[in-house]
Formats: sequence, structure tokens, C-alpha cells
Amino acid sequence: MSNTKQPEVTFEGEEAGSGYASPTLDLVASALLIAISIAVMVAAFRLPMPGALHTAPGLLPFIVAASLMLMALGLGAAALTRRKAGVQLPLFDDRDTSTDLRSLLLAIAVAIYIAALQLLAFQQNFNVFGTNLKLTAFEPATILTLTSIIHLSWRGPIWITAAVSITWTLILSLVFQLVFRIPLPGSF
Repeated sequence: MSNTKQPEVTFEGEEAGSGYASPTLDLVASALLIAISIAVMVAAFRLPMPGALHTAPGLLPFIVAASLMLMALGLGAAALTRRKAGVQLPLFDDRDTSTDLRSLLLAIAVAIYIAALQLLAFQQNFNVFGTNLKLTAFEPATILTLTSIIHLSWRGPIWITAAVSITWTLILSLVFQLVFRIPLPGSF
């Protein structure tokens, strides 16, 4: 056996070596995140408070939005510091068109999914071994969307992505219906 020394393999993260984004892009992202945070905090504050402050339904969204705003302020401050230091990265120099197209298709799939749950609400009751189950718009919409999302990310056979989507959607649907007793979106 040879005694060649193999290099140690270490995980550096999914975006190792990608570096910083342009300070301008970071400032735009920071501004958008701050605007979203403020909108969520205002909406959370407007929710009715049936009891004491610690039981208010808007408390957790308010805290999460406030922490997001603090992180966005940190991102903006770092971007301003890099900009003042003279860092000028091209805005779109290192863009990968295929990755951008997949991201756009992912956003479109999610938008269609949300619209389908809002517009195609239905509910069909049936009994399986004496248990009342409900088939709603959630199941077919989730199966189709999840299949397309998995297929966009992984180029395996469509029957495998469909099988995974069907299996997990039905398992989660049964858990929410039978264990948690929570109605699924897409029903009425």
C-alpha cells in the first residue's frame, strides 16, 4: 500500500468562495428587508390583543420582524462601510443565467401554488376504514408544485419526483388531519 497523504476534506458551506455582493445590491436588499419588517411589525401591532401582552397573537411576528430589521440594518451598515472603503463590485458581472432562470421559475411555481390554494378551494369527504378523511385543493396543488420544484432542482426521473411528492404530501396531510386536527389550506 502506498502511503500517499490525502488532503483533508472540509465543508465550507454552500457558497464558499463566493465573496461579498456589490455594496449597492446589499443596500437595496437591506432597504427591502427593512420595508418588509416595518410592514410586518405594523400589521402585528394592529392585531387585536384579547388578553395580556404576553398572549398577544402579534407578539411573535413582531419580534421576528424586529430581529429581521436589526439584521437588515447590520447588512446596510456593512454595505455602507464597504462602499466608503472604495469597494466597487460590478452589479451583475457574475450572474449565472441558468441559476437565475431556475430561481424565477421557482418563484412562479410558488405564486401559482398560492393562487391555486386561494382560487381552487374544494373539499371532498370520504371514509377509509371508518376514518373520515378530507381531500382538499391542498393535496393536488401541493403534489404538482412540489413535483415541479423538485424537478427544477434535481434532474432525476419525473416518476421519482412525483412519487416523493405524492408520498410526503399524503403523509403530511394525514398527520395534520388525524393527529393535529388542523384544516388544510384550500378547503372551506
